[in-house]
Amino acid sequence: MILIGETNLKEKIKDALFKISIFFLIEIICLNLFLIISGITGSFEWSVERLTSSIAGMIIQVINLISLICGIIIVIYIIIAIILLIKS
Repeated sequence: MILIGETNLKEKIKDALFKISIFFLIEIICLNLFLIISGITGSFEWSVERLTSSIAGMIIQVINLISLICGIIIVIYIIIAIILLIKS
């Protein structure tokens, strides 16, 4: 017999895993953009001067910020999924 709460819990786990996969894809896209921009500019070492003085540096900073935010969200959703799995 399946209880009503169990199906709701399984849906929450599936939802958390789906959101993890979405944010992980965003992370991969940001990493690809970082590699493409770094390859075009010819250097993978970004100093503070290069980050603040060029358009490519600004784009790299935005990409790093998006990656950081998505990484934090992924960790939060992984913790939620683990808690839900332990609960079930």
